[in-house]
Amino acid sequence: MRKSFLFFGTLLGVLLLVSCSGGSKKQATVEVNTEELDNASKVINYYHTSLSVLKHVANPKDINAVLGYMEQTGKVPEVSPIVPPELSAQDTAELMHPGNYFSEEIRQHLEQTYSGLFGARNQFYENFNKFLTYKKAKDTAKISQLLDENYRLSIELSEYKQLIFDTLAPFVEQSEKELFADEPLKDQIMAMRKMSSTAQSILNLYSRKHIMDGARIDLKMAELRKQLEAAKKLPSVAGYDKEMKTYQDFLSTVESFMKNMQKARDKGKYSDEEYSSMMDAYEYGLSVI
Repeated sequence: MRKSFLFFGTLLGVLLLVSCSGGSKKQATVEVNTEELDNASKVINYYHTSLSVLKHVANPKDINAVLGYMEQTGKVPEVSPIVPPELSAQDTAELMHPGNYFSEEIRQHLEQTYSGLFGARNQFYENFNKFLTYKKAKDTAKISQLLDENYRLSIELSEYKQLIFDTLAPFVEQSEKELFADEPLKDQIMAMRKMSSTAQSILNLYSRKHIMDGARIDLKMAELRKQLEAAKKLPSVAGYDKEMKTYQDFLSTVESFMKNMQKARDKGKYSDEEYSSMMDAYEYGLSVI
């Protein structure tokens, strides 16, 4: 369904051609619509940049690997200080300074949230490097203090990520409605994006190594189950056999994700292996949207 996103540019081009050939009143209307579609496209681009950056800025596997090392007692292999993963300066600038396709209030909120996220990420790795120094000096009191601090920061990072997703969700949905207005596969594309977003929220909650927020996971699982049932009821679209097959495969992947998540949830604790399995299913879902 990746070709569906090419529809954005095609539709904008058609509208621009119409605006050049119509009367003044019609032209004004088309220009307004074109601006709205342009803003909607920018919202979607901002969202996808967020997905890309958030995947690397606080990758749960990396965070949990650091926490796992800090939890070890006795003699452990020596490791070098860690430099936080590099981020694209262009992407970071875009996320920290969103354009006027968002309101001033939302822009300030996103800027503050991303600033908090990047700050917490830097502090987390700074604490780990201090930990290595204290470990060598066998300063157990400070070691314990830093582990507790990084537990707190790992939760903070997860919450910042979720706050960004929750903030963007209604704007992304509205933008999709505008951009896919005449797209035959509109409902399927939007359903897939919603389920992928909910799955990401579940992964954020599950990946908290030292404490599982079971109640919130259960709520998100119920939300995903409801979205899946609604998605199954969408009618097939004639003339799009290949895309509909991909859509059905996506729904099967969501079902597998939910089964695996429920097993992990029942165990009541985090597992790197189970997280990787569910992350593979999630990333497959993103690849076909």
